[in-house]
Amino acid sequence: MERFCCLPDSDTAAAAYNRQGAAAMLRRAWREASFYLLAAVVCDPDFWPAFFNLGNCWARLNEEDAAIWAYQQAVRACEDYAPLFLNLGLLYLRQGRCSEAIPYLEQAFRLEPGRVEQLVALGYAWYQLGEYALSWYWYRQALRLAPKDRRIRKSLILVGKKILSRPDS
Repeated sequence: MERFCCLPDSDTAAAAYNRQGAAAMLRRAWREASFYLLAAVVCDPDFWPAFFNLGNCWARLNEEDAAIWAYQQAVRACEDYAPLFLNLGLLYLRQGRCSEAIPYLEQAFRLEPGRVEQLVALGYAWYQLGEYALSWYWYRQALRLAPKDRRIRKSLILVGKKILSRPDS
């Protein structure tokens, strides 16, 4: 769940702190990285890459509410970076907040429709909400992209059983 984001050509203090934070992330020094990234967002509260990286750090540290907050701050200034929307959606899923996850997962899908993990996450979210037809649809899309993935196939079988066992089917 992450891609590092750094803008190396920027000379701002926020970008410099973001680069230091990204370097610490590469060393898996999550706490150290979070300090640099916090400095970056203090310097520039609209510098979304630092918020994105901060969300990644806090997610790694299992500080999920803080990570969600950081990702939401990044979303304020960025509408077109699919990993941001995917990570935020996945965190909501991890917390069992499926209905809140769906808009972010859908945005990630709109931005990068060819990523299997987005399709699987949408299938899972709809399954958790009891919307088995929608779950089936998204898992089926995922299987088209990854036809040999056994986990996706198992998910489709499970959803199919749910659909067939409904009294209204």
